[in-house]
Amino acid sequence: MGSRRSRDKDKTITDVLSSARRLFSRNGLHGTSIRDIENDSGVSKGLILHHFGTKDALYAAVQDQLSQEYVAVMAAGRLASEGFRELVATTIRNSFHHLKENQEYRRISLWSYLEEQERNSDLEQRFTEALVSAMRTGQQSGLVREDIDPFVMPFIIRGTIEYWIRKEKLIRELTASADDRSRGSDEGLIDALVNLFLR
Repeated sequence: MGSRRSRDKDKTITDVLSSARRLFSRNGLHGTSIRDIENDSGVSKGLILHHFGTKDALYAAVQDQLSQEYVAVMAAGRLASEGFRELVATTIRNSFHHLKENQEYRRISLWSYLEEQERNSDLEQRFTEALVSAMRTGQQSGLVREDIDPFVMPFIIRGTIEYWIRKEKLIRELTASADDRSRGSDEGLIDALVNLFLR
């Protein structure tokens, strides 16, 4: 009986988070009600509030889930890399593909900023600090340019990737008649970012 109750609880939480992600992504925090999540998930409002307490707490849980998924993808890539150049390239490539392929992640990040609900998890903070530390170590080893502050490097990478993805239509228009088909390619951007920092 206890394991059945546990499974039902886990499924309820999963269903609520899945619906909340979809709706928060589409409408933001303020444009989504608990009633909307109830209707989408099939889980009663009372049960949603029992598990999450408030809509703000549910939003924070969604943000944490998205952050955990991003960091997990990035960490897996770091473990598989051999050599510093491959580590940097893999980190940038995984970040790019994860952001490009996860519209909910991108949209909730934008909504969070617009609605002043940004939340930086401890996990994401530690991961960013690890990237800064890796770049600093790369500078000390002579592998990374010394004229760029390692603290700003992860922000340059992430900001560039997010802007590139948002401006996909503009990039297509600018490169529609280009003779060089590699111009404006995703891999071209990834290579440029790698070469920007490495010697």
